[in-house]
Amino acid sequence: MTEATATKRPARRTDPSTAVIGEVKAARKQVGDRRMPVAGGRHPVKGRAHHVREAARWRSVEQGRELAGSPGWDSTLLTAVFTALADQDPQRTRSGLVHLAALAVAAVEAIDREATT
Repeated sequence: MTEATATKRPARRTDPSTAVIGEVKAARKQVGDRRMPVAGGRHPVKGRAHHVREAARWRSVEQGRELAGSPGWDSTLLTAVFTALADQDPQRTRSGLVHLAALAVAAVEAIDREATT
């Protein structure tokens, strides 16, 4: 008679993004269904022009920090938000906001990693 040996699989490590995305989903429920344009205000064209200038400014800050070897999530996130809001094409704005959400999740993961070290 041969004995069957059960092979144990190694425990799966939890993906840190899963927990953060769960938190994001819960926070999203609290925001509710807010109906408003992406570019609001009385003069959305002026708002977009402001976003274009701010995107360029934060991109410059981000590049300077990268060259100096001292990057930070603040400049990365602000570059992404202003770039997304500056775009007039709704699909590119949407894509930019999805990218911003991904960056925000990565920044939260970085905070969590720092808390455990």
